[in-house]
Amino acid sequence: MMKIGFYNIQGGTGKTTIAANFAYILSHSAKTILIDCDIYGGTSAILFGLEGREHNLNTYLAGHSTIEDIISKHDDLDIIHTDVSSDVFGYKPELDRFETLIQTLEEEYDIIVYDFPPNITEDNPILGYVGELELINKVIVVGEDSIPSIVNSLKTMELLKDLGIGLTGIIVNKYRGLTDISEIIDDVIGILPYDQNIERQWVESSPIVKLKKTKFTKELLSLANELASIYLEKDLASLRALKLAKAISGITEEEKSDLDEF
Repeated sequence: MMKIGFYNIQGGTGKTTIAANFAYILSHSAKTILIDCDIYGGTSAILFGLEGREHNLNTYLAGHSTIEDIISKHDDLDIIHTDVSSDVFGYKPELDRFETLIQTLEEEYDIIVYDFPPNITEDNPILGYVGELELINKVIVVGEDSIPSIVNSLKTMELLKDLGIGLTGIIVNKYRGLTDISEIIDDVIGILPYDQNIERQWVESSPIVKLKKTKFTKELLSLANELASIYLEKDLASLRALKLAKAISGITEEEKSDLDEF
């Protein structure tokens, strides 16, 4: 099965946007569930209009909910969201219950998409393993077009290597041609242009790929489908990096101006 996580040690890169829309796209062709693992600062509930629900990952990990209680639905996509209220700091999560949750889901779903938190702590579902259970096949790092984010994306890659976790590649989000991404180009599998329309999904509680077709959604649709179709056959990074390097080096001023419009 496909078990893929989205991660960066830096918050605010658009990781939840990418993970949620990626999962939503794949849910049309395979049984897919999105798990928001950020039990202290997750926002998937806002994106899908699930705020105020009695049951969520936090209540499950605290032993107050069953697995069936915490699975919500948006069209074909199943979602496990986290609490967005201040109650999150009052729960005592038990990671043994998280292991049981994943074991159960692996029997039911073709694809599990994890939105991992930037903070890795003992009581927050983390990268790689919970107990003896392998959570993921590979990780996609989501960075943004800024110097701090490129630096933190490099740090994230080093961390994944230290943890022995495979990297599928990096998605550079909010791209406007502001930074030199040559240091990570070999690992870049997608470049998503800055898009002001992204904010609409948070207001309308629906994935952006469902609301509006833009350069951003077109590229994300293509990337998600390509990843899903050849994921188990080979790593995408080396294949797409050459194309992207040529595309970036040949970008014109007019094209940069077009990107700035989104």
